[in-house]
Amino acid sequence: MGFFDNLFGKGKSFSDRMRYVDDFRIEEYRDAKGKVRKKAIYTGAWTVFRDTGKKTLAVLIGSAALATASAVLLTTGALQTHAFSGNLVVMIPLCIALFPMLYLLFGAASLPYRRRPMRRDQYMHGITRMQRSSVAVLIFITVGVIACFVFRFLEKDWLFLKGDRRFLIFTVLSALCAAGILLLLGALDTVEQPNGTYRED
Repeated sequence: MGFFDNLFGKGKSFSDRMRYVDDFRIEEYRDAKGKVRKKAIYTGAWTVFRDTGKKTLAVLIGSAALATASAVLLTTGALQTHAFSGNLVVMIPLCIALFPMLYLLFGAASLPYRRRPMRRDQYMHGITRMQRSSVAVLIFITVGVIACFVFRFLEKDWLFLKGDRRFLIFTVLSALCAAGILLLLGALDTVEQPNGTYRED
């Protein structure tokens, strides 16, 4: 799958792809006591890795590690005492970045570390969620950092104290970690297989 296909979908809206109703059918069966019960049967396509070796596992673990590092760096940077603490134009984008950062961590927890075939919803909740969240984190951090320099320009004060430097270093490193996630996940080689070729363990 191409990187931008994974990131923005293939002809379906984001809300459509979050429902996945068309990927399942409901079947009725009788349990051991003779009661009629229902279960969902997956009928959609499967996504599999072309390379199931250690390299793919290393990419997945590395992406999860970068997500954790990005979250720690952004949180640590936001807690620093610096000249921009009271500037809403600087702090609001960085605070908003914490929300996609949370989704980034959710995606890291959902990555297919066992490298088995993934249903469409599993792929979207893991790999695609991390890609989209990384883009959002990058955008909001970039806006916040640019606002820092605009603030300095307007104030005509280019003296960066220790707290200011630490704040910028942590936030920029957080953004670089998010960019690293995009590079790693974008390099994964996956292929979509029709249902019936694979089944869940």
